[in-house]
Amino acid sequence: MTDQVTSVVQRVQALATLPTVAARIMKVADDPDASISRLHGVLNEDPVLAARVLKVVNSAFYRRSKAIASTLTAIHILGVSSVRSIAVAASLTRLFRGPQLARLKELDGLWDHAVAVGVAARALAARTRVSAPDEAQLAGVLHDLGVVVALQGDFPRFRGVIEQAIAHPHTPFRQLEQEGMAMDHQQLGAALCEAWNFPPQLVNVCLHHHDPMVLSAEERMLPALVHVADVMAAQVGIGFVRTVEHTEPDPAALELLRLDDEALAEIRAGLGAEVREALAQLAA
Repeated sequence: MTDQVTSVVQRVQALATLPTVAARIMKVADDPDASISRLHGVLNEDPVLAARVLKVVNSAFYRRSKAIASTLTAIHILGVSSVRSIAVAASLTRLFRGPQLARLKELDGLWDHAVAVGVAARALAARTRVSAPDEAQLAGVLHDLGVVVALQGDFPRFRGVIEQAIAHPHTPFRQLEQEGMAMDHQQLGAALCEAWNFPPQLVNVCLHHHDPMVLSAEERMLPALVHVADVMAAQVGIGFVRTVEHTEPDPAALELLRLDDEALAEIRAGLGAEVREALAQLAA
C-alpha cells in the first residue's frame, strides 16, 4: 500500500474502529485452539451485538424449525466460523450507517448495496460450494468498505469524486477516484481490513472484487464470487451502485464458478425479498 493510503486508513482507524468485541471475535475465531465457551464469553460482552446475532440466526436465512434461544446454542449448531461472520457483519451496520454518511446524500444506499452483495454472495456460495455461505456473506458486506474509508479519511477530495461521478456517469468510479485522490476504494478497503487483521481472503475481496481474475488460482475464488454478486445487486438496482463497473459479470469469473444464466436468474429473482429480510435482521 502507498504511504497516502496508509495515512488515510490511520485517520479512519481513529474515527471508526471496528467495535472492540467484533475485533476480539475475529481473533478468537481464527485461533485453532480457541474454545466455544471462549467465543461465547467474548460475544456476550456486548449484549446488543449478541441479541443481533440471535436475531440473524433465527431469521429466514437459516429456516430452523425451532428457535435458538442462546448464543452458546447458536455457536454449537452453526459453528465458530459462522457466528464470527454474523457478528462482524452485524457490527459493520454501525460503521456503514454512521452519521458521516449524512454528509453525502448520494451515499444513502451504501449499506443497502453492501447487504445486497452479501445476500447474493451467500446464495452463490450455497449453489457453487466454493465458500462457506456465511463467509461469502461477510465478504460481500465488506467489499465496498473502502468507500467508507474515503468518506471518513479524505472527505474533501472524496466529495469531489462524487461530484465528478454525477457529472460523468459513464466514467468508471475507480478512474475518478484515482484522478481525484490518487487511490481507490479497493485499495482503501483492503488496507483497513489488513489494519483490522482480517484474513487474507477478505483483504483480497476488497482489493480485487472488480478484477478477481488477476489473482492466482488459489486466491481468486471468493473475490470472483463477490464480483458476480456485486454485478447482480446492481442489476436488481439495490442501493448505491455507482462503484459497479459492468452490466454483466466477467465471463471468466462465471466459468470459474460454473455459473450459467439459469442459475443467475434464479438467484436474482429472489434477491429483493431476501435483501429486505437481511436489512431488517441487521438493523441497528
